[in-house]
Amino acid sequence: MRFKKLSACVIAGCFILGCSPSVSEQTGELKKDTIVPKIVVEKERKDSLESVTVPVIVINDTLNALANIMSGITDTSSIYKYVQNTPDFKSFSKNFDKRWRTYDSTRLMNLRKFKEDEISKIVTNQSTLFYPFSGPDILHAQAFFPDVDKYVMIGLEPVGSLPEFKKEEIDSLDTYFSKVNTSLNAILKFSFFRTQSMKNDLKNEEVDGTLHLLFLFLKRTGNLFTSVMPVTVDSSGTIQYVGSFSDLKKLKTNTRGVEIKFVDATKHLKTLYYFSLNAADGGLKSNKGFVTYLKNMGTVNTYLKGASYLMHKNYFSIIRNVILDQSQHVVQDDSGIAFHYFLDDDKKWNYSFFGQYLKPIPMFSQFFQKDLDSLYKKQGAKPIGFGIGYNFKDKNSNFMIASKQP
Repeated sequence: MRFKKLSACVIAGCFILGCSPSVSEQTGELKKDTIVPKIVVEKERKDSLESVTVPVIVINDTLNALANIMSGITDTSSIYKYVQNTPDFKSFSKNFDKRWRTYDSTRLMNLRKFKEDEISKIVTNQSTLFYPFSGPDILHAQAFFPDVDKYVMIGLEPVGSLPEFKKEEIDSLDTYFSKVNTSLNAILKFSFFRTQSMKNDLKNEEVDGTLHLLFLFLKRTGNLFTSVMPVTVDSSGTIQYVGSFSDLKKLKTNTRGVEIKFVDATKHLKTLYYFSLNAADGGLKSNKGFVTYLKNMGTVNTYLKGASYLMHKNYFSIIRNVILDQSQHVVQDDSGIAFHYFLDDDKKWNYSFFGQYLKPIPMFSQFFQKDLDSLYKKQGAKPIGFGIGYNFKDKNSNFMIASKQP
């Protein structure tokens, strides 16, 4: 299956008051976008009621039809009927439907319940969630933090490009869906992406980056796309749009990213940024524009899971300090920021513990934290009820919420 740049009229959407058709490059057909109706709000004034019209949101139907194919969702009205009718798509759709229903009714249901029962009682909402070392894991981010306006995610994995399902190449669909299934194995089974595995899984022509899994997860959790654009960050810390994903791959830059705008199930517009870059001190010292971008985020909440204990090390101090300086709450397992950095911070933190803190898995055995173990035992911890992180077995998982004191 070939990948090429998609035109801006296909991948871009915006807030507008009218509707213009979008073009499918695959078929040449015109596909009108769906408009979320105008919302008229009655605003009370001293002498009368004033009608305030909120700009409508245009749902990019072409993008959503593409996302349906990528996530195995059957849509008989799709411009991709020729894909939907293939045995390869039908097989992927049938098998993944079953796999997803199991995951949604067990894993995601438990995450959402934990969010309502525990996280919501402690964490005050911020407009931005920062999720470094995330890979394509928008699943946990949206389950735990559904109310934010913006998700900022960072990983080593490449951005990739949108697939083009060409009629003359539908015989190769089995390869594409096989690669997607392989890329999903770790997150659906263990709750985290394994960096080395993802590095290998996303180094192929068919599934060439996180964009494929971000689209799949967002679509499967009920979101609708309005636009997707390749981006980078300039030396002043400002987002810059790139003409195509092909151009992004060729660009000489330390920061390659994607901006995805989507509407969630509550009809709120959200923005997701995923940036592919080196977040070690060496990488960020030569990427000062991105450090400026991070500092310009303002106050955020931060989520850390399966972070390879990188911020336990001295040479991840820049991103660690950004998190400690700018986060109102840090929600993490023990692989995030080493506990002693919270204790040493000039600002004071309160801690809420969940699960059990046991020794890390053998690969990371050197990162056992005596101070964290001591406070877990002294302060006590509430049960989680599900596995998460490297110690994904229910009785081994740990979960901490650090909240900055006023």
